[in-house]
Amino acid sequence: MHSKFSLVLVLLVSSILSTSFAQHLRRKGSLGIVYAEASDSLLNALKINESRGIWVKNVNPQSTAAQLGLRANDIIISLNETDSLYLFDFQAQEQQLKENDPISITYLRKNRKARAVGVVKPATRESSVGEVSYGEVPYQRGFLRTIVHRPANAKNVPAVFYIQDFNCSSIDFSQDSLSPIKQLVDGWVKAGYAVVRVEKPGIGESEGTKDCSRLDYQEELTAFQNAFRFTQKLSFVDSSKVFLFGHSVGGTVAPFIALKARLKPRGVMVYGTIIKPWFEYMLDVFRKQPLLFKESLLAADVNARMLTPLLYEWLVQGRSAADLFSVPDFEAILTSKENPLGYRRGTFWGRSANYFSELNRINLIQTWAQATIPTLAIHGEYDSQAISSEAAQQIAQTVNETLPTKATYKLLRNADHHMVRVNSFSEYKQLQQNGKYKEFAQQNFNSAIVEMTVSWMQQQ
Repeated sequence: MHSKFSLVLVLLVSSILSTSFAQHLRRKGSLGIVYAEASDSLLNALKINESRGIWVKNVNPQSTAAQLGLRANDIIISLNETDSLYLFDFQAQEQQLKENDPISITYLRKNRKARAVGVVKPATRESSVGEVSYGEVPYQRGFLRTIVHRPANAKNVPAVFYIQDFNCSSIDFSQDSLSPIKQLVDGWVKAGYAVVRVEKPGIGESEGTKDCSRLDYQEELTAFQNAFRFTQKLSFVDSSKVFLFGHSVGGTVAPFIALKARLKPRGVMVYGTIIKPWFEYMLDVFRKQPLLFKESLLAADVNARMLTPLLYEWLVQGRSAADLFSVPDFEAILTSKENPLGYRRGTFWGRSANYFSELNRINLIQTWAQATIPTLAIHGEYDSQAISSEAAQQIAQTVNETLPTKATYKLLRNADHHMVRVNSFSEYKQLQQNGKYKEFAQQNFNSAIVEMTVSWMQQQ
């Protein structure tokens, strides 16, 4: 009888444990339609009496919309009981949809109203040359979405933990399989490496956290540290062979993770990053970057001089956006049509003012010296955001001063900041100005970076 009771207790505990480690995050939902806001002229042409709605241009087969019976040229006038749909309202509602949520849509077809109810189908997931799994890692009171690629039937494989730039944008490329970052991931998987990425707090399917735009630098660093520990604990990963790859500002995070980790990474790779204080880097952005595109030296000097006091008060003195706005000259810059600092509603390029002032305060040279980690620092030949090879070369020099011969600088020929193959700074700028960059980038990933990084990792 005692043995039976013990068995029941073990089963009960096992059940509780399996429940406690269940996924907290659900996959985003997807309507599966191409749409636009219905214009007055369209509503009149279709003889529809509603004042506003969402025009369904196309319906993907096997999607939530197809399941609900929607067709091209239907006009959606209500989504989950939210009426009077402007495009902004509809997009906000759509972004909140989760897999298996109940859904109701009211729509017009030839001016006849109909209502459909059902459940939301999940958005597509990333595909891979190997296996892909969507997981999660705890962060504060919530969870962050992880996306893991690994070779098929992987066991005890080396891994790369990818750290993205400062942008508050998703790293889920299920809708952009030809993204240069996705192609980089696929290249590593083909070479036998598992690859782990994590969404930032408040981004993608991450839940229960502060919004990314409100995070400071240290809070974001903590998120990446948690995800790195998650990477090392994956059952199919050789924890002694985990590498870091920091892209752009993500390259400032990498040495901190290496320095603080209980189990150090095998090595660190960075691409297009900085090493000088952010204030000094921003001066280069306005004084040196324009010259890469053969713009006027005089104009660059005028802009740099005009912006220097604002940059100093913000980044060095740590003044808030509200404080900066109280200075008339600064307010004029922040509200100008040119908007040189990407200012919007208290944020700079979508990040809090404090994020960048914290970034400015950290001593990256000292951190790289203390991390004492084998390092590969790469500069793209036409990387206008990194501006020059100075940072990559100084990272390698700093590491070699404390860990001789363990750091390497490499130049990636014909590559821009996003690892896209371009032949000049002017070609990159023209593609951006013509709105053709994304399509070009999908077809022109510079795969030499895969060979460069894999060769280096194999030597560590």
